[in-house]
Amino acid sequence: MNPRLEWKLVLLGVGLLGVVVNLFLTQGERRRGIAFVLAWLVPGAGHVLLGRWKKGLSLFAMLAATYVFGLWIVGFRTVSFDDNPFYYVGQYGSGATFLLARLLGEKKAYPLPDMQPSWFDPGLLYVCVVGLLNLVVMMNVLDLKAAGVPVKPAEAVPPATPAPSVPAPEKSA
Repeated sequence: MNPRLEWKLVLLGVGLLGVVVNLFLTQGERRRGIAFVLAWLVPGAGHVLLGRWKKGLSLFAMLAATYVFGLWIVGFRTVSFDDNPFYYVGQYGSGATFLLARLLGEKKAYPLPDMQPSWFDPGLLYVCVVGLLNLVVMMNVLDLKAAGVPVKPAEAVPPATPAPSVPAPEKSA
């Protein structure tokens, strides 16, 4: 794919997402929408924006470590479309991994001479999985229970009311 066209498509997608956030969300929901976009750019950043900084930092640390480990296995070459089209598309789940892939270039990720060939495919998989896991982290930003949004309880059956007691007839003496 043409790199200039690819950048334009990504920027167009982020711009459209920003327009949707501003048009369809209320003022209180806009922060959550901005956190959603920020979570795409940097894994865990959306949680930090919403005040869940411990969760955000731990998610960032886990995903960054997985990504760097995957890059290390394949010799710090990112997944190209020729390596595996599915792994290539998986990188788009995170803006940071997409940006780093573009900065490192699209060299074909051949296994290094001193590398065990059986490690090569898992390395590409690690690089892809980080983008896919970030999509799950982004969905967690939109978690309604954590947002304090009132959730309607299930239809409750009203408790049975006892029948009114009928007074016992009085005995005459």
